Formats: sequence, structure tokens, C-alpha cells
Amino acid sequence: MREFVKREVMPGALSPAEMQDFAKNAAGTYFHESCTCKMGTDEMSLVDANLSVYGVEGLSIADASIMPRVTTGNTMAPTVIIGERAADILLA
Repeated sequence: MREFVKREVMPGALSPAEMQDFAKNAAGTYFHESCTCKMGTDEMSLVDANLSVYGVEGLSIADASIMPRVTTGNTMAPTVIIGERAADILLA
């Protein structure tokens, strides 16, 4: 690939410590985080079927974090359904 490279754009000449800082600060994920506040009834679950957090009165969660398992597709559609379900619960 050397013949196609004109110059390095970033990060430039860095010491090992500077390269480590660059990698730490520049790295990110484009994945949709989910499943961090699992909905369910087992001891690993944080949220019940009504989106209420176990043990915290008045606190509900309505986003992709309550999904019990990572979906095989994009998380947008299931998250919309979770939001619609939350609206139904709040209106009831």
C-alpha cells in the first residue's frame, strides 16, 4: 500500500505513552449498547415487566438497556416498542 500513501494524517509521530493516550481517547464503538439493565424475573434482572427498577420506588427504565439479550439486528425497532410500552404503562 506504500505507493498509495502520500502522508500520515493522524496520529503523527508519537512516543509509546502518547500513542497509548491517543488510542485510549480516540477509540470508540459504533455498536448500540444494550442489555445493561436486564428485564426479567431472575436474580440478574434489574427491571420488571412494567419497566420498574427492582427496589427503587418510582424509577423506570425505557430504553435498549432493558433488553434481556442482544438482538440479532438493529436495536432501533425494539427500542421504539419499549418506548411505546412505557407510554402505555404511564397512561394506565
